[in-house]
Amino acid sequence: MSASRCLRLLLPSLLLATTIAWAALPPAIPSSAGAPAEAGATPAPASDAPTTDAGGLTTLAPVVVTGIQPGPGLWQVRRNGNTLWIVATLSPLPKRIDWEPRELDALVARADRVLTPPRFEIAAEISFFGRLRLVPSALRARNNPEDRRLAEILPPELYARWEVQKAKYLGRDRSIERRRPFIAAYELTEAAYRELDLRRDNIVWKRVERQARRHQREIVPVSVQLKLEDPREALREFERSGLDDIACLEATLARLENDTRNMVLRANAWAVGDLAALRELPFESELRACALALLGSESLKKRGFAELPRRSVEEWVRVAEESLARHTTTVAVADFQLLTNDDGLLAALRARGYEIIEPGTEAAASPAPAPPLESAE
Repeated sequence: MSASRCLRLLLPSLLLATTIAWAALPPAIPSSAGAPAEAGATPAPASDAPTTDAGGLTTLAPVVVTGIQPGPGLWQVRRNGNTLWIVATLSPLPKRIDWEPRELDALVARADRVLTPPRFEIAAEISFFGRLRLVPSALRARNNPEDRRLAEILPPELYARWEVQKAKYLGRDRSIERRRPFIAAYELTEAAYRELDLRRDNIVWKRVERQARRHQREIVPVSVQLKLEDPREALREFERSGLDDIACLEATLARLENDTRNMVLRANAWAVGDLAALRELPFESELRACALALLGSESLKKRGFAELPRRSVEEWVRVAEESLARHTTTVAVADFQLLTNDDGLLAALRARGYEIIEPGTEAAASPAPAPPLESAE
C-alpha cells in the first residue's frame, strides 16, 4: 500500500469504511441494514460453489452481466406538482458493464438541480510538507500496535477462516499479516472484487455529475463538515491506540464465505433493473461492523466523528425537502439500502406526507431523449 493511499485510509477525513458505511450506521433515521430479513423473504444461497440438484444437474456460479444495460428504475417523490427523482446506487457492481440510462440522462438534462450523494468532509489546515511529515505515522498506523501479527490477536478459529480466504484471494502476501484487522479486511475485499469481476466505485454519480455539468445544471453538494484542529495528534493517537476491529474482519470473512454468489446476483439485478430480485436478496453489510469499530475509537469519537453519519443523513433529508418545495424537477443519488429500508430515506419522506412512486408502478411521462453521452466507464 502506498503512503498516499495509507493516508487516505487512515486520516479520519477519508476512512474508507466510514465513508461508505454512513448508510449502515444508526443515523437520525435508523437503518435496518443489519436486521433479519422479513418473513417470507427468499433465503439467499450460502455459497458461490457449484451445486447439484436431486436429478444430478450441476448449477454453476452466476456470471456477471456485461454489455449495455439499463440499470435500475427511478423513484419519484412528489408534492404540489414538484418531483424529486432518485436513482439508487449499489456496491459492488459489474466491472465491465456499459450502463446506458437514457431516462436518467434526459432527466438530468432538464432538471432544475442535481443533489450529490450524502457525504462528509474534514477540514484540516495542513501544508504540503506537513502532509509529508504525516506519512511515517500513517504507514505505522496501518499496522497493529507493537507490530503484532494477525495470528497473535485473532481467535484461532477466526484466524483459520482468515487463512482460507487469504489463500483464495491474496495468495502468499506476508505483509498483510501485520495489518490491523480493518485494513486486512479492506485489502481482502478489494482482491475478492477483482476476482469476482466487480467494482466498488460509484458509477451512478459519475454519470449523473457528467451529464449535469454538460447541460450546466445546478449541482447542490449534500455534505456536512467537521474541522480537525489537530490532525497530527489525531493520527498519533490512532497509531498508539488499540482498536476493537476484529468484528470488522469477522464480518468481512462471513460475507466472502456466504455471500459472493448473491453479491454477483445483486449486481446483475441492479444492472438489468430487477427491483424484485434486489429485494429478495437481503444481506448484512460488513461495512457496518467496520464503521462502528472505527467510529468507536476514542481518538475519533472525542473529535466528533461518531456524529457524522447521523448529520449527513439529516442534511440529505433537509436538502431534499427544500428542493421539493422550490423546484419542479430535482435528481438525486442515494444508496439502495438506505433509500428502501423500512426506516430509510423514502420512509422518512413518506412520513412527512410526500407521495412516493416506485419504479414500474406508474407510467410517468417519458422525458425527451438526451443527447448521446460517452460510456460511463
